[in-house]
Amino acid sequence: MDFSLTEEQQAIANLADKILRDRCTLERLKAVEQSDDGFDTELWSSFAKAGLLGVAVPQSLGGGGAGFIEVCLLLQQQGRHVALLPLLPTLVGAMVLARFGHDDQQRRYLPAVCNGEALLTAALVELGTDERTPTTMASPDGSGWRLNGTKTAVPWAHRAQGIIVPARTVDGSPLVFLVPNDSRGMHLERQQTTNWEPHFRMTLDHVAVPEEALIGVPDNGVEVLHWLVDRYTVGLCAIASGACERALKITAEYASNRKQFDKPIAMFQAVGQRMADAYIDNEAVHLTMWQAASRLAEEIPSDKEVATAKYWAAEGGSRIGHASLHIHGGISIDVDYPIHRYFLWLKQMEFTLGAATPQLVRLGRLLAGDDESLQPGATPWR
Repeated sequence: MDFSLTEEQQAIANLADKILRDRCTLERLKAVEQSDDGFDTELWSSFAKAGLLGVAVPQSLGGGGAGFIEVCLLLQQQGRHVALLPLLPTLVGAMVLARFGHDDQQRRYLPAVCNGEALLTAALVELGTDERTPTTMASPDGSGWRLNGTKTAVPWAHRAQGIIVPARTVDGSPLVFLVPNDSRGMHLERQQTTNWEPHFRMTLDHVAVPEEALIGVPDNGVEVLHWLVDRYTVGLCAIASGACERALKITAEYASNRKQFDKPIAMFQAVGQRMADAYIDNEAVHLTMWQAASRLAEEIPSDKEVATAKYWAAEGGSRIGHASLHIHGGISIDVDYPIHRYFLWLKQMEFTLGAATPQLVRLGRLLAGDDESLQPGATPWR
């Protein structure tokens, strides 16, 4: 498979890299991380002015008209610079609205996303279940719906104008709603994360939403939810890919320059073997992510590829993070030293993507042709 980039795609990646190199300095990162809001308004505005926030929004709505590959290129750059930005939920959320949203949703949110005025996020995580099988209930209420349930680890919910909320009906059929963050009955509680990204516990207590809040139609709720989860998952893998690549580069430079017994520690067999293993992991994270992303961009069935990319980003990323810290030695525990931040980001990706066993069980079922894990109400790791 050819993963070569077009000139336009390379230009998008280069532009994002330049903005982040110029504006995402260590001092700025620390200031943003320690702020109550956790949001870099100036950096976000720079992305908007460069036309990067609307990269996958149709041109008719003010965007660039590109696709998922371009989104992953931006997310990979975010991972390389470990920049606290709501790129993933906003870009993927915009793609969902562009693909399934009705005209009013698109006109209200997508031009505002392009110019940086609106953020989107997705409330995908619930304790004790898979993202594809939400337990949040959607009950008919006149011409609309009532939502009840609890979501956890909802990124940037305090800043998002629209929150994508999967739920299920009494018969277990999934539906996906776009809910304003100021909806009556919605309560947000700040949560602490490993990499300081703002996450929230979101409680929905009889939140009333109109019929127009539904993304798509009732009959295609499964399609909308799986489409969203697949792209959100691979987007996380793209961030992990960028963080892995930069962590490995920083570690290789350190091992080449750090000397013991008058020679670089990279010359020691144990260090060389550890770096070789990390290199193999990095290639696996990189290639499986792009394989899944390229298939999703072409709307090709990608269940196995997404599961494979998810496994490698979590497990391979974790091993790279630990190897980077171990090779750096004691200096790696300094929270101001760059490699420590990459370790925290890779651990955050691992926690978000999930442990290895559930991924391998689901992948095994997919390879065996068992579609049980893809059906509403199924618990894929049991």
